[in-house]
Amino acid sequence: MVRLRADVARADDMGMRANVFAKVGDSNLASYNALYGLGCRMPVWDCHSWLEPTMLRYREIPLPPGNDALGTARPAEERAPWNSFSRLSAATRSGILAKQLLKPSKSSVGPKNLKIWLPDQDCPPDESPLSFEIRLVKPRFVFVNLGTNGANFGMSSRKTAKNALRVVTAIRRLGPVPILMTLPPQLDHEILPGRWRFAEETSNWIAEFAKRSEVALFDQWSVLSDERLVNYGLVDHDREIFDGFHLETPGGWRDPDALQSSVDFRPPALLYGANLRNLLLLQTLATLDAAVGVSSTDKENLTIT
Repeated sequence: MVRLRADVARADDMGMRANVFAKVGDSNLASYNALYGLGCRMPVWDCHSWLEPTMLRYREIPLPPGNDALGTARPAEERAPWNSFSRLSAATRSGILAKQLLKPSKSSVGPKNLKIWLPDQDCPPDESPLSFEIRLVKPRFVFVNLGTNGANFGMSSRKTAKNALRVVTAIRRLGPVPILMTLPPQLDHEILPGRWRFAEETSNWIAEFAKRSEVALFDQWSVLSDERLVNYGLVDHDREIFDGFHLETPGGWRDPDALQSSVDFRPPALLYGANLRNLLLLQTLATLDAAVGVSSTDKENLTIT
């Protein structure tokens, strides 16, 4: 807590905003059902309505919607109003690797680069996606979910985690407080063996590096690697193709009602990965706010209209 409060004080001194957070990561923070619904839909709270003030606090500041040429997220008009939850971050892209976030945007465009992701068209070509997102949004906290694609590019678990830590170091240098996330599980397949072990080992390394660097940790692995969840909370097949590493929502992550479905916090819905993580992220924000002293008066004055 001492390091967290010191990091928050530094972030505030550097002009970061207390009721704003940013997302930095790959498809598990960019895809259709990842957090957006918390910014633009009314949750079904069940017994979790105590988190409503936290959600409203991070809805307060309007942000640009962000853009995505590949259609990873819902169109901007479907995500309105745009805020920390519903903005498509320039530093969150499907298929991205940690190192790409630290390079000028122009370095990821061209015939030699894979077209599995495209940079935000608003990001200046000579600025990195990470720097642009932080400069634009000025968040106090930044959630970092990187490493999903490491094995696909032949990287070891340790290297994948170390590259995520490089992004954390850059975030601290730019001002905000990083919150490092372990990976969700990845299911093995006959043509994709070893994915579960990779995700587990990478998560262990991420947790170790977070401890060494005194970075707050959001441990998805420990919660989502629970066999009681539906398919470990993951998408089974996506359009006839085996998936096994994106978080699922009741009715399917590509369903037209996925934004609403992803903020259903009743027990049956919490057996799906996207819903469970959305709830856990709200709980994490509430814990962070409590640690740095959000007044109860501020919470009581927030209501949905």
